Amino acid sequence: MPHFLRRLRTRHSAFMLATTLALGGGALIGATGAGAGPAVSTATATPYTGTNPCTGEPFTGTGTLHFLLSENLSTSGNIQFHLNSRLDGLKAVTATGKKYVVQDTFNWDFTIGSASEETFAITAHFIRVGEDGSLMVGDDFYEYMRTHITANANGEVTASRVEVEETPCQ
Repeated sequence: MPHFLRRLRTRHSAFMLATTLALGGGALIGATGAGAGPAVSTATATPYTGTNPCTGEPFTGTGTLHFLLSENLSTSGNIQFHLNSRLDGLKAVTATGKKYVVQDTFNWDFTIGSASEETFAITAHFIRVGEDGSLMVGDDFYEYMRTHITANANGEVTASRVEVEETPCQ
């Protein structure tokens, strides 16, 4: 995997996780009885700084961060957790005036019980607005990463999968 993609994923994951944990106060797991725990849902304007790995252009802007966190403790003792953080409507600009629209989504689900599962996904789409490709080909960037793992009651991994779809620089 190219170095710039590893760096993007690390920065991307750290940004989304830090933002969601800061807004939500961390995972709300720890209910003492069965039933749904409190769900946290917020939407707030948030600054964003990034670099398009296709052009090397840094950009800054503000978008709306939608945050949803829920947890549940079932009567059978399974813990279910869902975290979704989505950055929408980001309008960003470079120092030279080039405009970007970015959508960035972070999803994390897990269930802990007699068998356990975890699914994690990141989707990012950087669109350089107003370019027709005649001067610069490959100025948009798309990234999708999904992991899934299942373990049995003994903690042995029974299934795992990693999907990465890269359409960098189109």
